[in-house]
Amino acid sequence: MSAGPLVASGVGILLLVATAYVLIGGTLATTEVMVEAQSNLATYQEAKMRTAIEIQNTTIADPTLYVEVMNTGSEPVVEISSIDVYLQSGGVPVYIPYKDGVNHWDRVSIAPDEVHPGELDPGETLNLSVTYQEEINPTWVQIVTPNGVSSSAYIPR
Repeated sequence: MSAGPLVASGVGILLLVATAYVLIGGTLATTEVMVEAQSNLATYQEAKMRTAIEIQNTTIADPTLYVEVMNTGSEPVVEISSIDVYLQSGGVPVYIPYKDGVNHWDRVSIAPDEVHPGELDPGETLNLSVTYQEEINPTWVQIVTPNGVSSSAYIPR
């Protein structure tokens, strides 16, 4: 009997084992990524459930709107500059970016800001100013945290 069929069978078996190893390794890596993604999603959703904000007061001094936002949840809002601000003017929503362009908003103060300076901790109030163009006549404001929790209020004139 010749050695050719034995060598070919041995190489075939080695290729099958290598293919199985690659497939099992890929499956395990994919499973690990999925478990990590599910864990991160659960953590994110838990933080979102603990986040709550409430607009306490709005004061308008054309062309600036002052808004007091209180953290009524149990989760701190860490990235203040990632907060989104929207105004409604004549039925049209207007996005107001942080410190950028003619229409912009800026942090005035956080009170009391003793535990984690620069972060909106539970029980603290963020006072922000929204500067807008004169042709915008805001009637409503919405504040949205980086994790998607929002609060809105009508602006009394």
